[in-house]
Amino acid sequence: MAYRRSRRGGVLSPVTVLTTVTAALIAGVALGGVLHVTGNLRTVAAVYGLEGVVNEWTLVFGHSVLAAGPFVALVNRLRMGRRVPRPLAESYRNSFLCACLGTAYGVVLWVAVIAYGAPFAFGLVTANAPPVPYRHWGAFYALLVFGAVCGAWYPLLREFFEDRQ
Repeated sequence: MAYRRSRRGGVLSPVTVLTTVTAALIAGVALGGVLHVTGNLRTVAAVYGLEGVVNEWTLVFGHSVLAAGPFVALVNRLRMGRRVPRPLAESYRNSFLCACLGTAYGVVLWVAVIAYGAPFAFGLVTANAPPVPYRHWGAFYALLVFGAVCGAWYPLLREFFEDRQ
């Protein structure tokens, strides 16, 4: 029987970093587009006390890069796992499977950050916190699209940048 040796604490390759940032920026366009269509793009900047289109889009792209990092770490961890179901282990190569994983990641992001995290944080800072769970459906749709787009583009871009190396 052959076993793969796990690489713990490995250094990120430049291809992984470039792929993650590029996929995050593409998914950030989709995230901002859905927030704009649902009329919720201004709330992103308003949470930080900012106004203006430049601030809104800067925050959207910043959050996209921040959220894409753990997603790529999850995809790469599933790839290296021993007892991981085959579709999850192969998601780093398949855009459809990775998009499905990204959609699930978008739901987890919404539950952790928007539904429960935001009311908790606002409750610590201000006296009027939103109800728990906070059902912000515009953010839900935007994070679903973000996860799907980031997941769909990651395998494609990874292959593209590896071929160029």
